Amino acid sequence: MYCLIKEWPNKMATLMTEDGVVLWTFSNIEEARKVWHEWCSLHKDSMANQIGALD
Repeated sequence: MYCLIKEWPNKMATLMTEDGVVLWTFSNIEEARKVWHEWCSLHKDSMANQIGALD
């Protein structure tokens, strides 16, 4: 999934999909980046487990 982080003038940040669906809003951009990186690492692990289960 491709996502964007939009930083607002008040320094809050929104994590959203490329077509504009808002996933979550954070108090700052660092929190948004941290959550996105954690989600990516969890998603990669689950994909590896699913592929491994098919073998």
